[in-house]
Formats: sequence, C-alpha cells, structure tokens
Amino acid sequence: MVKDVEKWGNWITEQLKNDPEIRELYDDDVAVYIGTWEVKCPHCGRWTPAVGNFWLARVKDEKSYKRLAYMKVEPNGEVRIIDLNEIFADVSRAKVSTERGEIVLEGKGYVEKVKKAIESGKIKEEDVKIEGSKVVFRVPKPNIEARKSQLVCLSCGNVIKYVDEDGNHYIEKPRGRDVDFYVKFALKKYHEGDERFARQRLLVKVKVKNKDLIFEPATREDNEKLWKAKEKVREMLEKGDPDVPSEKVAYYQLQPPANFPTLLHGMDTWDKYFNPRQLLTLIKIVRLIRETGKRIEEEKLKEGWSEEKAFEYAEAVATYLSMAMLRYMDFNSVTNHWTISWLFPNQTLASRGITMNWNWCDVYFNVDMTGTFKRFLRSQIRALNYLTSALSSSQRTLADFTENSVKVLQGDATSLNLGEKFDVIVTDPPYADDVPYTELSDFYYVWLKRALSDVENGKLVPRFHKEAFFKRIGPKWVEIKTQWQEFAKKEVSTNPGRFMEDGNKKEKAVRHFENLFSQAFISMREHLKDDGILVTYYAHTDLESWITLIEAGWRKAKLQITRAFPLGTESSQRVTARGKMALDTSVVVVWRKKNEEKEVWASDLEEILTEVGVKSAKEFLSYGHHGLDLLYGVMASVLSEVTKYKAVKSPKGELSVREILERYVYPATINGIVGAIAEDVKAEMLSREGIFYTAYKVLFGNAKVSPNDIILLTLATAVDSSSLLKLEILKKVNGELTLYSPDLLGKKALDTRELQKFIKERDAEKYRNAIDVLHVLEHASLLGASRVKEIKEELKKNHPTEVEEAIAIARLVASYYKNVYSIALGIKDEREIMKRLEKDGLYEVILMDRLIKAVRGEML
Repeated sequence: MVKDVEKWGNWITEQLKNDPEIRELYDDDVAVYIGTWEVKCPHCGRWTPAVGNFWLARVKDEKSYKRLAYMKVEPNGEVRIIDLNEIFADVSRAKVSTERGEIVLEGKGYVEKVKKAIESGKIKEEDVKIEGSKVVFRVPKPNIEARKSQLVCLSCGNVIKYVDEDGNHYIEKPRGRDVDFYVKFALKKYHEGDERFARQRLLVKVKVKNKDLIFEPATREDNEKLWKAKEKVREMLEKGDPDVPSEKVAYYQLQPPANFPTLLHGMDTWDKYFNPRQLLTLIKIVRLIRETGKRIEEEKLKEGWSEEKAFEYAEAVATYLSMAMLRYMDFNSVTNHWTISWLFPNQTLASRGITMNWNWCDVYFNVDMTGTFKRFLRSQIRALNYLTSALSSSQRTLADFTENSVKVLQGDATSLNLGEKFDVIVTDPPYADDVPYTELSDFYYVWLKRALSDVENGKLVPRFHKEAFFKRIGPKWVEIKTQWQEFAKKEVSTNPGRFMEDGNKKEKAVRHFENLFSQAFISMREHLKDDGILVTYYAHTDLESWITLIEAGWRKAKLQITRAFPLGTESSQRVTARGKMALDTSVVVVWRKKNEEKEVWASDLEEILTEVGVKSAKEFLSYGHHGLDLLYGVMASVLSEVTKYKAVKSPKGELSVREILERYVYPATINGIVGAIAEDVKAEMLSREGIFYTAYKVLFGNAKVSPNDIILLTLATAVDSSSLLKLEILKKVNGELTLYSPDLLGKKALDTRELQKFIKERDAEKYRNAIDVLHVLEHASLLGASRVKEIKEELKKNHPTEVEEAIAIARLVASYYKNVYSIALGIKDEREIMKRLEKDGLYEVILMDRLIKAVRGEML
C-alpha cells in the first residue's frame, strides 16, 4: 500500500505538471509567490497594496543574523528587493531593531560594499544612509493597521480610513452614518463580484537555488497568470461546477473562540479563501485523486481481488493522497502568511482560527520545500512506512489482513455503546472555549468530501467514506453540506455562536458544554471494567476547567482519582516560563471506579489535605518539577484525596465542587508546596502576605500571571488582590498584575543605586510587612555582609518578626531555585546556577542568595 501511495502520488504530480492549464499558470523555477490585496486609493485613484510585513527574511540563530532581506514598494507600484546577503554575503554583525525598522552594520568594508551596490544598481542611494563607518537600512513599516481601520496609500501617502455604503470616503467617522473600514468594504465588494475597489496582487516570487532562497519582484506577467486563472474559475462558477467548494462558512464566528475576521471581509464561502490559481490547482488535484481511486479499484479487480477488498484498498490509498492534499492546502491559501524567520509559508490554521493576512503565499505544488504537495506526499509515505512496520511486522500488504489488531471508530463520546468494556481508556478532554473544531474543520471537510466522493449529473454522490459526507434519509443519500450545520451542537465545547437564536446564548453554551462533558465521563465509566482505569491528560490553568473536570469525573460519573502526576511534554531546558505562564507538562490524572460510597466532614478533611499537599510536593520537587507543573501536580494529588469520598459535608450541608476547591484544595496545594520547601530548609512562614510572596516567586518567578493564577493564590492564602496592591506587593503593569519585586528592574536590580530608587518608590522603608524588610535587606546584601548585619540588627529592634520572616522567605526561595536548577538542568556548580538565574532574569533570587550567605557569614 505504501508503494501504491507513492506511485499514485507521483502520478498525480506528473499529471499536474503536464496539464496545459496548470503549466501556463506557474513557472517551474518559482517555489512561492508572496501576494496580498490591493485597493484603489480614494485620494489618488491608483492601486495600492496592503502590506502587513515588508520583511522577507530575518533569520537568526543564538549568536547572530544569518539572512536579512526586505522589499520596498515605490509610488509607481514597482516592487524592489533589498537583500543584504546579496550585498554583503555575511550579515552576522548586523544589529537589527524591529521596533525602529533599522538594520545597522558598522565597518569600512560595509561602507565600500554599499557604494559598489549603489554603483551596480542593486540598490538606490535612498535605500541606505551612510554615517561615517556605519550603514543604516530602514525597513518600511506595515502600511495597514486593521485594528485602527487605517491604510496608507503607497502611491500618494494619504491615509485611507472609512467608507459608507455608497463608497464615499471619510478620514473621520461621520456622525449619523454607518461606515466601515475602506479595506473591508473593498474586499466585500470584490467577493460580491464588484472588482472596482479591490484585487489580488503578487508582490514577490521566491526561487530555490542550491538550497538557498532568491527573492525577486513579481512581474506583470506573473500577475497576468493569476488573472488568467480567474477567468477559468469564473467559468466554473457560472456553470455551477460541484468541485468548487461554495459551502457557507459559519456565519456566527465573529467572536471568541477563534474569531473569523475573514467574514467581515466578505469571505463567507470556502472558495473565497483561495486565489484563482490556488483554487484551480486544488480542484485539479481533487479530480486526479478521484480518478486514482477508480484506477486502483479496476487494477485490483483485474488482479483477482474481491470487489469488497478492491474497494477498501482504493479507499485507503485515495484517503492518504487526500490527506497530503489537505496539508498542501493548509499552506496554500490567501489567509496564510510568509514566515520571515523560517523562510517558508505558514499554515492557514496556525493561529487556531482563520485570520486576515496581508502577505499570503501561493505555493507551487512540485517543489521540494515545506508547504508543497510534493513535500507532503513524501511526509505521508514516511509516516505510513512507520505505521505499517510498527503495527504489522508479519503482514506485508492490506490483502494479508484477516483481523485488524487496531480498530479506529468514529463516534460521539457522549453516547457510545460499543457493547464491551475496557481495561484502560485514555483521553485528553476538550477545554471549554479552546478551539471551535467543527467550524474550523470545514476548511478541510469541503475539499475532502470532493476528493473522496464522485460526481454524477453535476452533483456530488457517495463513494468513499460515504457516512462521513452523506446521511441516509429513507432510500436516498443526502449530502452533508458542512460540519457546522450538521454537528456543531454535538461538539463538547463552549461556543455561544451556536446558540444565536437564544437570548441567553452565553449561559446556554456553558450549560451545554458542562452537560456534554459530564455525559462523556458517564459513558466512559460505563465502558470501563470494574478494575479498569481511565486516564485523562489535562494541561489547563483555568480554574473553571478544573471545576468542570472534577464535577464530571467525581460527581457525575462517580469516579475517584487514584494517582496524579505531571508528565513532561516540553523541553526540560525551560526552567522558567520567561513572561509566558504555560504548563510545560500535562497533568496525568488516573481515575477508577469507587469501591465504597462514604462521606467526610470538611473539618476532618482539611488536616488530611494539608498532609497530602506537603507529601506530594516533596515527591514532585525530588523529581525536579517546578512552576505550574508543580502547582497543578500537587493540586491533582490533593484532589485524589477529596474524590475518595462521595461528598464533603459541613454544618450547612454538602459542599459544592467550587466550595471544596476554593476553601480546601487551593490552600492545601499552596501551603503544601511552601510547607515542603520550608521543612526542607527549616524555615517557617508567619504571615499570609509572606506565603503569597513566596508562592508567587516559587511558582511564577518573574513573570506576569493570568487573572486565574492570582485568584488561585489569593484564595489559597486568604488575602485579596486589592490589599496586595495597596501594600505594593502586587503592581499593575499594562493592565496585568505582577509581583512588585526587584525583578521589575531587570539587570538593574543588581545595581545598588537603582535598587535604592526601587525601595523608595515602593515606600519599603515604612516596614509595613516582611516584604518591605526583605527588599531593604536585599539592597544591603549588595553592600556587603557587614552592612547586612548592621541593618538587620537595627531593624530587629522594632520589627523582629518581619526580619525573621524576610530571611525565611529568602532562604525558602533561594533554596528552591538552587534545587530546581540542580535537578532539572543537572547544574551542580553554584556559580553556574547563579549565571543561569541571571540569564533567566531571576535577579531577586540572586539577591536572596546573597542575603542568606551574608546572614550565615559566608560573604564578606
């Protein structure tokens, strides 16, 4: 089968290459065409492209830049390429400011090469500024800012803003008139068939030569090929050709999850997500896959195969070829984009949605490069070789299979009835509002349906996988137009758009998700043997998601958690999340059926949970878990104790899952982590603010955190965020809460003057709490051990408790990070640990370590 996928994949490629309609549309030596939309300027009447990124290449390794290139668009519309590698060969000494759009190289040699490039006509004098021995190139900034509803005409320089339904342009929003962003208006008109205001344009073509890329301006001839394809597609549309995917995009995807801003630009059917040449090429591939299926089936029947086996075999090969087509399609639309750091097209669905991009890629199918049909055929063959060897060492062909060892079933998790029970069920449950899979997958579905169906009398009819694309109504098979129309309300997720007819659509969507989520867990329980296990992978930091998980698994399905642990899914080198709080692991939660149904009083449970928290934190710390992985690993372990019971009671009645988590699980988790570290270094916390500060430093380092994380910490430590802001323990930075710590200074935290300014800014010398004292002592640590001793003794006269607590916090946090870096990265040398802490921006940990050494007399 693998050989046949390769054989017929090559056949499809050859047929495309030799197709006269395709041959006249592409140049064999061009891998990618980078294009965009251009609109007619309401000021000067000329066409101006909307360019979202003028950069073509900005490739850098850990040390220096390797490739730098960008484009410029002249007022007459001409595109010019400025390729610094072509000018200098080596750009490793370039300094690049993306904010200012500047590339700077310094040295007489660079000046000489620039002068030669100007003389030879490679660049113009206005492209570069020579300042002594320095050369400065300026990369144009994007001329479109969609969020500001603004486009700058590259011909006349005027700003293009708003337009009313009659096409009248306004710089300011007029009162009493409905207006839209001019670009949206122009594209809507284009998709309605009115091409007076917008059109597609190719700007740059990318060639591959000796494994390197060459950028060239797209010519008028290149764009004429695009227009020629448009005429062919127009004919197909007029004839109502069934191979054109004219199905509707889900109209309601204008709000989270996964906005489709494309809808606001008139892209309301799936054929509008491709330029005419892309569309024509994909339709040709669809028809060739369809033809392949028929040829394979005929071939196998001639070889003496049964009709059933021949059909199944043809279905399998056609399916794998279709998958290669879908991958190619993902990299080949007018909503993908060119990646300047990797130098290949990015996926249409890379952002978990479909967004407008102003540097889309038209990819030639027959080049050996990421994003091409040829490359994905090769990937498909490699994957199939692995699967067939892994699953079938003795059976060499599909015909040899008498009984499959692996079954793949398509079904609804909320209503499965498989008639058997299992030892193990493993699942990665969906998150409430992560991705609207049903609506997004139509991007693929409408094409897959065509490749694996047949056409009769101008209509699609069932062939392969007919239950996926058609439904039986009486004696007839009726086409399933889109998945969103057929299945959206069966998807286990929260998407208010699916309930547009309801006034309370948000609340209904949440209830819908929770009900389906619980039904799925109940269904899984019904399919589990009495001694079987259910394993869930969960990598979510949203507290509501954990409430949903426990409500479904414990309350509704009556399962208990018997084991929970973090399982690494990211590089162990990511010791800190450096400004981005995300789980480096999935928390693996193991569930079993309960052996008995007993209740527990909340007062009795509290002490048990604290012990579990400390014990599990010690275990995870010993394995090098840290940050959010440590937090959610311990939390899941604490939950395992809760779920042993049928219910948790209080004098006021049975507690809800939310009450259990907020009053008992979160505090036991945070106190368990802090307690495990405190026990290890023989320190004790004395205040809620101290526990909060320590927990933040341990779990989040120097990063800004999500509102969920703040909620969890404040609930766990019984202190509210408003009081923490008032005490200047938390600070709002650009609307986000972060710890008000010396880390905000960056490397300046290790400068005595800068840290002194920080202390005055925080009013730390008021000594309101241990955090104030800690910062003053950290500053003293930069001045030497004698200064630490002097200030410590002075402060102890009036603030003895705060001094002891400040030192305890420093000891806890410094000890924790040394332990984590030692275990996770295998760094044993303390000086190397300090270097790594500095590299990761954990400057306060360095200050804390200095403070502890000074207190112990280990520092001068």
